[in-house]
Amino acid sequence: MGLYGIIIKEFKHIIRDYRTLLILFILPMLMMVLFGYAMTLEIPDIRISVDDHDNSPASRHLISGFQGSNFFTVRPARGLSGRELFQRREAHALLTIPADFTATGTVDLQIDASDSSRALIIRQYIGAVVSRSGGNTGVPAPVTAVPAFLYNRELESAFFFVPGLTALIIIMVTALLTSLTITREKEQGTFDLIKLSPVHAYEVIIGKVVPYLILSFLIGILVILFGVLLFGVPIRGSISALLLYLILYCLTGLSFGILISTVATSQQTAMLISLIATLLPTLFLSGFIFQIEAMPALLRAASAIMPAKYFLIIIRGLMLKGNTQGEILFPILMLVGFSTLFLLIAIRRFKHYLDH
Repeated sequence: MGLYGIIIKEFKHIIRDYRTLLILFILPMLMMVLFGYAMTLEIPDIRISVDDHDNSPASRHLISGFQGSNFFTVRPARGLSGRELFQRREAHALLTIPADFTATGTVDLQIDASDSSRALIIRQYIGAVVSRSGGNTGVPAPVTAVPAFLYNRELESAFFFVPGLTALIIIMVTALLTSLTITREKEQGTFDLIKLSPVHAYEVIIGKVVPYLILSFLIGILVILFGVLLFGVPIRGSISALLLYLILYCLTGLSFGILISTVATSQQTAMLISLIATLLPTLFLSGFIFQIEAMPALLRAASAIMPAKYFLIIIRGLMLKGNTQGEILFPILMLVGFSTLFLLIAIRRFKHYLDH
């Protein structure tokens, strides 16, 4: 059969299984849309109730700062306390302007913290409006720093999530592809024919990887294009470098899937192992959602063996910052190391399988 024969056989299998091929292209696009719109750090409609006891030009100017923002819906408190407003779900925050506001420049703020993450974001939004309005109200205002946001001036959450979604989708799809194709042949008994053929273990592995590397690379390009066109995520670095490292990451995922196939005895087992080994670690330990620096030491150590962590550094660096190769050399080398290690282990295990 040889290496060439295995590659041709895999291409024919991919083309004939058009239903799976269709799912492989539609599923990543669907995940990008659902996750991209559902996972956001922005709160577009913050209901804030205002209780103005000062009723002065300064207090009205402060209130107008909230009314002029697209993030806030301003309503009068109607004499209700913060507890009453929050229990009725009529407001996310209560801003109380005391009668001595003109003299002190101090306001009272209560925030519904039943959702702690939302409460922190609301506090930041309100603090930004108060700081921006403070200097123009004629009241004493503290010295404030005016931040300049680089790489994401509008603080679009899609700029953060879309590269992470790309890493998640690709590692899931690639590991699933190669783990299922070999276990399927084991179940059907066709894999035993390879043992009768004069082929080496490395020819089997490479022959399985090459067709799916091309397929997963095309899927990866579609995912990135979808993120750029649908969510407006920029590509500030080299596009050719991004595509090159996309191939490397696809190879890492495919190599991991091949390794899984040497352990799994059925397609169901391979699918379960692939999903558990790629979905959960990428979500929680890659920096996709949670900051690795804030994790306990044990989880930070575990994140060091997550390929998605290093691809996230690469893709965010190239898309958002315009990094050069030298600035992302370490994560590149880590992906090369993962791919090499997975392939070598898989070849060794297949060699033992072919010899017995």
